[in-house]
Amino acid sequence: MVDAPRSVPVTMLSGFLGAGKTSLLRHVLQHSGLKIGCIVNDVAAVNIDAKLIRADQNRADPSSTTDLADTIELANGCACCSIADELMLSFANLIELSDRRETPYDRIILENSGVAEPQNIRDQFSDAIMEGHPLMSRIHLDSLVTLVDSGTFIKEYSSRAPLVSRPDLGEGGGLRPVVDLLVEQIECADYVVLNKTDLLDEATTGSLSAIVSSLNPLAQVVTCQHGAVPCEKLFGSEAQALVALLNTEGQHRGAVAAARTAHEAALREEREEKERKEREEKEAHKHGKESNGHGHAHDHAGHDHAGHDHDAHGHKHDSHDSHKQNGHAHDEHKHHDHGEHKHEAQNGHKHHGHDHDHAHHDHEHHDHDSHEHHDHDSHDSHDHSSHPHKHHKHSHDRKETTAAKRFGITSFVYSRRRPFHPQRLKDLVLKWMPVSHNKTLEGAERAEDGASPIKAVLRSKGFMWVANSHTTAFYWSHAGQYFEIRDEGEWWAAVPDDMWPEVAAQRAIILADFDASAGFGDRRQEIVFIGAGMDEKAISAQLDSALLTDEEMEDYKTNFDEPDPLHVGEPARA
Repeated sequence: MVDAPRSVPVTMLSGFLGAGKTSLLRHVLQHSGLKIGCIVNDVAAVNIDAKLIRADQNRADPSSTTDLADTIELANGCACCSIADELMLSFANLIELSDRRETPYDRIILENSGVAEPQNIRDQFSDAIMEGHPLMSRIHLDSLVTLVDSGTFIKEYSSRAPLVSRPDLGEGGGLRPVVDLLVEQIECADYVVLNKTDLLDEATTGSLSAIVSSLNPLAQVVTCQHGAVPCEKLFGSEAQALVALLNTEGQHRGAVAAARTAHEAALREEREEKERKEREEKEAHKHGKESNGHGHAHDHAGHDHAGHDHDAHGHKHDSHDSHKQNGHAHDEHKHHDHGEHKHEAQNGHKHHGHDHDHAHHDHEHHDHDSHEHHDHDSHDSHDHSSHPHKHHKHSHDRKETTAAKRFGITSFVYSRRRPFHPQRLKDLVLKWMPVSHNKTLEGAERAEDGASPIKAVLRSKGFMWVANSHTTAFYWSHAGQYFEIRDEGEWWAAVPDDMWPEVAAQRAIILADFDASAGFGDRRQEIVFIGAGMDEKAISAQLDSALLTDEEMEDYKTNFDEPDPLHVGEPARA
């Protein structure tokens, strides 16, 4: 019996034009020792990248057809949008070539154009699995690598320009803001490679690494020069990936879980530091008393130890766990298509915003200004002992607290079970967003002067519930100088039960987001905030000021008294 051909792992390589993708690819071809097939995606009229790779002078015989890599060029558009069929055909052509030679690839690398959107290409793999595309038995999306030009990162992150005005970053970007695509490429990655670090000093490199780690706590950050990356770590037997297995909502849940873990670690470290200082003071006090017993003057009258309260932090933080990602099938409600309930799958793994094991199983109630906001447990009964990506339980908390200590970069999750009042949200929160391009204000004047704690935020993202739209889940997205709120489809609570996944484990993941006490299903505020020197309490208070009051909540319940569809396994409604 002939064994079925193995599935070839695919690595997607993203990054702006000039970040060093071709240098990295050439380095991997020369030094990895792997048999690699390449698909080079360039929207330019002349595909420079493919010519550079083929012209490599280090090959034994540059004229030979037995290249370091078999390279297929994509020259008719961008793989993330206009040439999806050509992209899959290119993969099929590589596999056919491999079969004909009876020489299987160790890996296929897809080099995206500078303006390609990695989330869209990842979705193409998911759609292909859903449609039963036969090619998906031969290849699978294994890892996502994004290159960042370390020398220009701050400039691009601060940019107010649309991609169409920056052809130097890659042609065909349209009106999407530069910073929005930059952040997507960083967040949609298993590895973020900071290239050209020779252009920075050590302190700046450390700061940039901390910023990138905060933007994507699920990724590993690698620094290099001239694209010379550690091949085994990124492309060989040591390569480990997680984000490639997710979809957009799963990424969000992973970010939420990581932020909560980092927040808990920071609080724990703060508490331990305080206790250490108290022990030292007690020891000094004890030593002082002993010294006084020997006739040494030591006055403690002005030192008040009563003020040292071990529990005086006043912090109540979420320790809401993620739904653990374990390689089993998990459906996701694809929020991108409003009114169309599409369940995505990837590499045989279906996800409904599947979280990862970054946090503890705790249950917390937030009580703020007479509002009772409930967070909920996230339970997953799957066995993780054999999950190949379980290494991602590695301690991000130490990295995060180090970033917080050295650079003041912290993160937290704003979680509430009450909708925003749309006008108060604009007046009390959105006009203070530290951006020059705010799509939500529609010409309204933004606040230029005055103090607002939200001005310290570098990045924020997550799901939000707005009172004037009962069924719609909105997505809050702020990066650099750009902010928008977009429609992400319907809350699961509003989706009829026959459009939910049938597998019990998948349904359990969805139902874990339901809040039985309020009776509004999975509707919630769940926004991750990342920034330098943020005041979490003040930012949360500013956001809380835009929530519905108790009286308004009663009116809301009356106005939206049509119940959600019933769902099998749903907690009893209040």
